[in-house]
Amino acid sequence: MSEKAVNQTKILNKARVAFSIIYLMIAVALFLFFRKSIFYFKVPKDTWNFPRFIWCCVSVSLGFSAIAFGLRYHDRSPLPEYFTHYPFQLLAMATLVYSLLQIFEATSGYLFYYLSFSICFTLGYMIDQYWGFFKALIEKVGK
Repeated sequence: MSEKAVNQTKILNKARVAFSIIYLMIAVALFLFFRKSIFYFKVPKDTWNFPRFIWCCVSVSLGFSAIAFGLRYHDRSPLPEYFTHYPFQLLAMATLVYSLLQIFEATSGYLFYYLSFSICFTLGYMIDQYWGFFKALIEKVGK
């Protein structure tokens, strides 16, 4: 039997779908609320660049929403991890990417948006596998 036929016989986990929609709505709401202040080329002096941090939070939330929707046929309930564990981990990922990209002057312009979105989205999507991914990448580069 094909994998597609197996997936159709599984029961849809409505809680996982609901949480994927919630995280998608959080990302869209943050983007819509801060859309006028997120995109700027030169970094203003004496600022913490809060809108760029919000951009990282939007990106990581979109990635997590995608993986949560992809796991919609998973039997296990998403509670309590989707309230307790994952929000803090997503916030930590967004903070890490934001901090690392703000260090370098080359990424302080519009390059920041492309890099941060791709990195944050990938980290949000690979939230449970990112540590193994980085270990494999470091081992591959070390050879």
